Amino acid sequence: MTANMQGLKQAAESGSFAISKAGAEAYLKAIDDAQKELRQLDRHTFVLSNDTKLGTSPDAQAMTRYNAESVNGGGGTTGIIPAINQLKAALEEARQALQKAIENYREVDDAKANTFKRH
Repeated sequence: MTANMQGLKQAAESGSFAISKAGAEAYLKAIDDAQKELRQLDRHTFVLSNDTKLGTSPDAQAMTRYNAESVNGGGGTTGIIPAINQLKAALEEARQALQKAIENYREVDDAKANTFKRH
C-alpha cells in the first residue's frame, strides 16, 4: 500500500493526476477518519509491547517470544506495530497526493479559464 501511495504522490507531483476539491473531499474525509482511528489505536498498542506474563517454563518463554515477534516483527512477519506505522505512512502519502492533485486541477482549470478570457 505504501508503494502504491508513493506512486500516486509521484503522479500528482508530476502533474499527471488531478482532481477537483469536491471530488477529493470524500477521499480526504476517509483519510482523516482513518488517521484519527489510528491515533486512538496508538494509545492501546503500548500494551502489546509488554512481555506476556506466562511464567518461566520453556513453553511460556517460547510464547512470549512469539507474541513479541507478532507485535514487533520477525520470524517472517511484519508485525502489528510496523504494519500500523506503514499504514500511517501510506495514508499520509495519499493525503499529500490528493492535496497536490487538487492544486493540479486548480492550475489546469485556471489555465483553461484564462484561455477562454483571451478569446
